[in-house]
Amino acid sequence: MDTWDELTDVLENKGGFAFAHWDGTTETELEIKEKTKATIRCIPLDSPEENGACILTGKPSRRRVLFAKAY
Repeated sequence: MDTWDELTDVLENKGGFAFAHWDGTTETELEIKEKTKATIRCIPLDSPEENGACILTGKPSRRRVLFAKAY
């Protein structure tokens, strides 16, 4: 996912995991959880670094993480 709309569409309509950039801050993680009820499930340590922008804040991000809701 590269946009907030893509993230929320997956979490609200399709279910499953969403692989998206995150800026690495606790504040952003909590705000995403508050807005979507999703939490970070995994920070893949072996995934390649890639420059991107946080799905919520637009701040620089070096890798993607997996978000999902608990049911």
